[in-house]
Amino acid sequence: MNSMQPLLEVKNLKVYFPIEKGIVIRKRIGWLKAVDDVSFVVQKGEAVGLVGESGCGKTTTALAIAQLQRITNGQILFEGRNLSALPPTELYAERRNFQMVFQDPYSSLDPRMTAFDSIAEPLRIQVRRGSLAMSEADIRKKVLDLMDKVGLSQTFAHRYPHEFSGGQRQRIGIARALALSPKLVIADEPVSALDVSIQSQILNLMKDLQEELGLTYLFIAHNLAVVEYFCSRIVVMYLGTIAEIAPSEILYREPLHPYTKALLSAVPIPDPPRERQRSRILLKGDVPSPSEERVGCPFFERCPSAMDICRVQRPLLREAGAGHMVACHLYAKEGDSNANEN
Repeated sequence: MNSMQPLLEVKNLKVYFPIEKGIVIRKRIGWLKAVDDVSFVVQKGEAVGLVGESGCGKTTTALAIAQLQRITNGQILFEGRNLSALPPTELYAERRNFQMVFQDPYSSLDPRMTAFDSIAEPLRIQVRRGSLAMSEADIRKKVLDLMDKVGLSQTFAHRYPHEFSGGQRQRIGIARALALSPKLVIADEPVSALDVSIQSQILNLMKDLQEELGLTYLFIAHNLAVVEYFCSRIVVMYLGTIAEIAPSEILYREPLHPYTKALLSAVPIPDPPRERQRSRILLKGDVPSPSEERVGCPFFERCPSAMDICRVQRPLLREAGAGHMVACHLYAKEGDSNANEN
């Protein structure tokens, strides 16, 4: 792989779901635009956060990248290869390189499988398909080693999911995701279903594993405090589109998009005097339906800085600084081509 080539490149990704009516004869009457022209890159070794309100398209984007959701248009390039264009046999082999950690550690584990079997399953599948050559003894050694890595006693190997706590179940999910030594781990709100006291343990574990194994993360969350701690770069989504992309320290210090500013104003500061002095940005109205047809900015109705152009022209991502991209007419420059590049 070219050293300058991103590990993952999402280009103009669209995921639309048909809206239909009728019982006997189904007729399409429109589209629900869950992801609408999203582009970003993930470089090898970094942790990129994908944040936004519930329903903004974060999880759909993740499922599309993992090839668990059919895309409507666009490209998902992994090490330069278009995943959507690969034949099934090649895609099965490529799946070894990107794995998911799901939000709910209980529902993502088969209740009839032991911890050992859950972690071993990806290995056994690849062996059956001929993509991996391992004996059952090799698989056993690998699984027990992974249990040690994620902080689970090997004596728990033959316990079932209901016998573990939420944090322990998520450790099983992380070990399962690492079984095939992936280059990219897609973590879909991996700590949101856990007690606050356990969240930091799981985050620290994932950080340690990143350093030890050279992992790359796409980390999806709605908790901005978690993302600030874990991610080096952040992609902010709103209504299926990207509002802003920036390195973590820049985004938290100098957010540009009005939506990003509103999100950050809601993050509590652990300093009572400062917390009392700052003002919260309250957005008017509700998030519009992703099924509504619109030509302007998706944030127009709720934006405190909306202009006339926002109603009729959708802003595309513009460079606002080193590594800082924003989709907002407030930052348009004279002669700006409005090109969507990142």
